[in-house]
Amino acid sequence: MSLVDPRAIAELQAQVRAGADTVDRSALDAIGEVDDSVVTVGAGVSCGAVEELAAPWLFASDRPDSTVADWIGCGCGDLLWDLLGPTRAQVLGVRAVLKDGSLVRFGGRVVKNVAGYDLTRAFVGAGNRLGFVVEATLRLRPAPRGWHAAISRDTPWHEARAAPGSAVWNGDTVLFLRAGESAPAGYQACDPDTARRALRDAWGQVRTVCALDETGGRVPQPGDVFLAGVNRIGTRAESVERTGPLWDRLEAALSGTAKR
Repeated sequence: MSLVDPRAIAELQAQVRAGADTVDRSALDAIGEVDDSVVTVGAGVSCGAVEELAAPWLFASDRPDSTVADWIGCGCGDLLWDLLGPTRAQVLGVRAVLKDGSLVRFGGRVVKNVAGYDLTRAFVGAGNRLGFVVEATLRLRPAPRGWHAAISRDTPWHEARAAPGSAVWNGDTVLFLRAGESAPAGYQACDPDTARRALRDAWGQVRTVCALDETGGRVPQPGDVFLAGVNRIGTRAESVERTGPLWDRLEAALSGTAKR
């Protein structure tokens, strides 16, 4: 059963068949109900609206002004990556319009429901290269029991790497701590939800994420956001479109799926 208005999808399909490289998904704004830590929404819904609906569950996105489609297409992960997992772990299923206008569905409402290659995850971080997501089924998480936060101002990035808990650095070091974990001396306790919201302006400017590589000289720079728990650096550099034989074969396979 479709959550999104079929007429809106049909209009989008017509645009794609006419050769459109970009489409307006603002009409895909339906929101389902939270059911057993899962919610299905239209791709035009804002991540902030999903977060508001999900409360008190946590939704991983830290781009409240982005649409679900843009968040999936970016695929850069989020501030609580170390606690909740990467973006691909939050997207359980998608409905998408492929480049020939065909409507397909991948994944579902459970965490493990696929044998073989999970094509849902292929859409995460792919932009619009494989097609246009029109609906997504998203995973929600309970807040870690007893979690708390602490902050230290004007710290070097390597202090975050050595700190306990899930540390985020952007000039200051913010620690997201589980029950039983303590902040080092000199850190000031703060509410974890407040600390997360305070970091979102910086994270919203991140366009690509790369791995920490001290031997290769890729270390956090001013303006970067360093997720120390997973050794990932969020930068403002524009992401490079995924290319190569694997992506060529994947595009060809999806085209074949649409034609069978």
